[in-house]
Amino acid sequence: MKISSVDLSKITTYRFGGVCNNFIELESNDDLSKLSETVLGKENIIIGKGSNLAFSDKEFQGNVISPKFTSIEEKSETEITVGASVFLPDLSRYFKENVYSNGEFLIGIPGTVGGAVKMNAGAYDWEFSDLIQYIECFDLNTSSEIKLTKNDINFSYRSSQHLDNKIILSATLQIEKGDINKINSNLANFNKIRKNSQPPAIYNAGSVFKNTEDFTAGKLIDEAGLKGYEIDGVSVSEKHANFFIAKKDAKSLSLYKLVQYVKEVVDSKFGIRLEEEIIFIGDFDL
Repeated sequence: MKISSVDLSKITTYRFGGVCNNFIELESNDDLSKLSETVLGKENIIIGKGSNLAFSDKEFQGNVISPKFTSIEEKSETEITVGASVFLPDLSRYFKENVYSNGEFLIGIPGTVGGAVKMNAGAYDWEFSDLIQYIECFDLNTSSEIKLTKNDINFSYRSSQHLDNKIILSATLQIEKGDINKINSNLANFNKIRKNSQPPAIYNAGSVFKNTEDFTAGKLIDEAGLKGYEIDGVSVSEKHANFFIAKKDAKSLSLYKLVQYVKEVVDSKFGIRLEEEIIFIGDFDL
């Protein structure tokens, strides 16, 4: 286990955040037993690629825990166990290399397995929970390793339950052999859709808001006339209205202000209150 001081703007996709003096890197399961005293009485944030997080620009007083669990183990012909730190596009490529179907949707999601479990990440009518059999995690409240089944977690759209203050260690996924031609076709199609409809994955965190039951957030924001709207260096993407793009020296507070403004405008025009998919952490006093 390594504890250091880290500039959080260096490890999130938005490049926002102040300093954290308690950045904890976990190299193996053996490090878990050393955590109990360190985490007591503090806010604990578990981070993967930081692709759905926006830290305040102020110093973060809690712990930021960064697991480094990257193994992939085939348990049987129908199951693999994947470390929580495995990058989702890499997992998609692993599926392809081994001719496993149903992993194509992961190719463009810029997060890790742990984040995908927590947020029930998804795309193209697939969700990560569609693959999950069970997960293993470390409960910071009880300092114990536990196994949770898919039913225990009670997944829903971009959401999970019973994972607060738990470090996800691995996910065991259902696999099945597929047709390589169909896999390649799906990958090519998904890459084309992403390239044509989304801005490059730099200085943004993917979708800002969750879609509603009847409308996509991007459509509502677009129809509200907000494409291109900017606050202090953070703007609504002209290419996809549910992506907010930050200029190099923009601040996290500007993103927070823009999110609040867009929510108010959409609510005023359509009577629909958008819910953030991105997670704000820290002090955002306006």
